[in-house]
Amino acid sequence: MKLIQEVRAVKSKRELANIVRAQRISERVLREALGKLKINVTESAIAEFITKRFIKLGAPVLSFPPIVAFGKNTANIHNEPNKTKLKKGDIIMFDIGTTVNHYCSDMTRTYFFGEPNAKQKKIYLAVLEAQNRAIKKIQKGERRAKVIDKIAREFLAKKFKNNFKHGLGHGVGTVIHEWPNLKPKSEDILPAGCVVTVEPGIYLKGFGGVRIEDMILITKNGYKNLTKVPRDLQSAIINV
Repeated sequence: MKLIQEVRAVKSKRELANIVRAQRISERVLREALGKLKINVTESAIAEFITKRFIKLGAPVLSFPPIVAFGKNTANIHNEPNKTKLKKGDIIMFDIGTTVNHYCSDMTRTYFFGEPNAKQKKIYLAVLEAQNRAIKKIQKGERRAKVIDKIAREFLAKKFKNNFKHGLGHGVGTVIHEWPNLKPKSEDILPAGCVVTVEPGIYLKGFGGVRIEDMILITKNGYKNLTKVPRDLQSAIINV
């Protein structure tokens, strides 16, 4: 079984092109969705807009239903969009993806609707640093999934006790979660040619959460980030 998983994980040029195409469409839809954010708009209205744009852009089969969360709802890892309205000072989380020729994309971005407060900034910068540390470990040639997960997890644990409630990432292909798995007890070794997500997150009930997720192609000598949406703090602030 494992052999099949490993063979499937290594992407051909054509497979990779499909994943990248799906991701570029997602990036366009995300940009357009950001333009629709205004006071009192609901999560479900934005999620519906995202779904309709994917259809219009010729990618109607989504990787998963779009996750759109405002305010305290960003503490829900898999928030289901509802009638919650956007207000100034809210954290906003998008987790979206679509498919091209059955190949999936996956991306999460977190934004602030107006200038973030000190605690919001602290969480965002911690998650970003955890992600950067994990990616740097991959760049240096680390291929053991649990070691990569540990780098991000230990860094976040020092700042926020046990609030990183899921694995660091997963393989992406014709299904949205495929082998290999980046989590604490994973024995998986990342082969060159596979695409994995790196998506640390912090979730504080009653306050909100931050997750930042990029798709990373593992290469022989390092990695290539397939996600082209900025993730620095300044880019995450939406002026209201």
